[in-house]
Amino acid sequence: MLEFWLPMALLFIAATITAIASRRKRDRCLKFFHREPVMILMQSGKWLWGRLVAYPKTLELVFENPEKDESGLRKASYVLYSPEVDGIKQIVQPPPTPGTPEYERWQKEIKRIANPSLIRRFRRWIWNIFNTLRDAISQSLSMVIGSMKKVTPMGKVSGADKRAGEIGDTLLGTIPNAYEPVLEKYLSKQVVVEMLENGEVVEFAGLLQEYSEKYLLLRNVAYTPTQNIGRELPDRFDIIFPRSLALVRHCTVA
Repeated sequence: MLEFWLPMALLFIAATITAIASRRKRDRCLKFFHREPVMILMQSGKWLWGRLVAYPKTLELVFENPEKDESGLRKASYVLYSPEVDGIKQIVQPPPTPGTPEYERWQKEIKRIANPSLIRRFRRWIWNIFNTLRDAISQSLSMVIGSMKKVTPMGKVSGADKRAGEIGDTLLGTIPNAYEPVLEKYLSKQVVVEMLENGEVVEFAGLLQEYSEKYLLLRNVAYTPTQNIGRELPDRFDIIFPRSLALVRHCTVA
């Protein structure tokens, strides 16, 4: 009996871990703005703002001081679903107010990103090694599962090997695998991002902190939003750009 239930227990544990990992999965760039106040510019030109909550496939904006609309409802949030998320042009986060402790921490964070520690560089190197070996790990999991099927009663369970393979693929898939050598080289460097607006190339210069399959995250970008949200805005922001609309064109030097 142990030979049957042990593999099944392992499959159950793996499936549970997969479910938890899938629910907690967030884009590597979006997680830096998670639960932070942001302004979102849609490709249609519409502005949205609120506190960002990032989910695996959707985004939620939570309003801090919701007011009644024309229908008399106080709407406390705004949800962007997958097709709408693809329509985002920029996600803009203003830095803290100058002179506050939060602003001092923000400046220190910018300096830390621009001068990564040896530990941070080593952790990034390990991460990239794992992504390079991702396919080999996936094949190894398939071989282990195949061996278990032959030597244990698990092979008698219909679809067990297929389900186990799906679990392995999902577990690996919860770990972002976007890797581009040139962007790795430009991490923690001042770069120029290009976007096409109304047939013209517009440039944004900032510190490249992170990239993912879908986004680029630049810090301390000189930027002037066109939207008036009822308060004075700074002249520099942290911005997430969709890679479908923007690309890193240059690395700059002081």
